[in-house]
Amino acid sequence: MTAKRILLTLVFLSATLLGISQLLSAQDFIASGNPYAPPVVWEENKKLAGVAPDLVNEIFTELSLPYSVRVLSDWERVQEAAKKGEIDLIVSAYRNDERSKYLNFSIPYLPEQTVIVVEKGREFKFSSWDALKGKRGVSGIGESYGQRFDSYRAENLDISYYRLERAIETLNLGKADYLIIDLYTALIYARLLHGEDSITILDPPVTTENFHLAVTKDSPLNDHLEAINEKLEEKIAGGKVNELVLAHFDRWQKKIAKRSEYLSRMSQQRTDSQKEYLIEQDETARQRVLETMINREGLPPAVE
Repeated sequence: MTAKRILLTLVFLSATLLGISQLLSAQDFIASGNPYAPPVVWEENKKLAGVAPDLVNEIFTELSLPYSVRVLSDWERVQEAAKKGEIDLIVSAYRNDERSKYLNFSIPYLPEQTVIVVEKGREFKFSSWDALKGKRGVSGIGESYGQRFDSYRAENLDISYYRLERAIETLNLGKADYLIIDLYTALIYARLLHGEDSITILDPPVTTENFHLAVTKDSPLNDHLEAINEKLEEKIAGGKVNELVLAHFDRWQKKIAKRSEYLSRMSQQRTDSQKEYLIEQDETARQRVLETMINREGLPPAVE
């Protein structure tokens, strides 16, 4: 091969490699999240909506990081996709030992209480995790509630795992004694399913854990994790995260109110006392959300 042909070959290879490198760098990072965890994240019109997607959008836009969102069927599928490297980012996740094997976590950006929900009239004293022993529990597929409680429930509790709607239905049918669920989601689903009169949320919470952004370990997005953490600190200090929580919680309440109004027209008009009662229930739920934001370091203690 002549020197000229060798030179042309090297130039061609260099151009090809440069093109591939530019193509890879221009590719979107892929984000996903739990499609059934409002107001933090949920599926809406084949897109992800909520506190976490809004937060990611703000941060990635400010850092000029290209990304796209992939909506997957359920929370378990999202975690499987992360394990396989099919996505780069989970927009909200609690940290535990299993997830730490394949995810790197951002700083915590939102504390969330996990609570026990029971049918009204079937309440029990809940002063320790041991109070759940000998009872039938249900929870969502793929859920974690912090490493300590995850280990405890695996060793000591009888819990079945379903998609959230079925888990709630199982409780309503009396086939389970309690449901483990995040507080915000419990408040929304109770109202959505007109179940506020038929359930009780036990106090205190089971755990109080923090949501993180979670980056898959092999993703090039890890190169930007430090910058992402800096932006998260700004959003937390500036009150943006709490602002998003309240905005999306209020948005859900308005959606539920519209749905209830439609259903009442399809049946019979609600009385003024019924309307007042529903407004009171909405305000009670909102106040409980506000209570979790008064002091991030002083949330009610979890049961141990």
